Amino acid sequence: MAPHKSPNIIRFCIITSTSAIVFIAISLFPISKRAVYWNRCFYQTLSWINEREKNLAGWDNNAKESLAVGICNGAVYQKASSTK
Repeated sequence: MAPHKSPNIIRFCIITSTSAIVFIAISLFPISKRAVYWNRCFYQTLSWINEREKNLAGWDNNAKESLAVGICNGAVYQKASSTK
């Protein structure tokens, strides 16, 4: 390899790595927005459960958090219909 080619290789590596870092940073924005939305939903739901649901007063904190996770993930809890 000729000595005058090494600066071009270094320049190419710098441009490639910089482009990759920028692409990764841009692709993380939608994920972080969803995470912020989900965290807000979780804490607001948990706060609502603690303040307003007196029927769940006997539940421990892990059970309430599990319920909040299910609600924020879109789980629908319905009573099973009986087929008689």
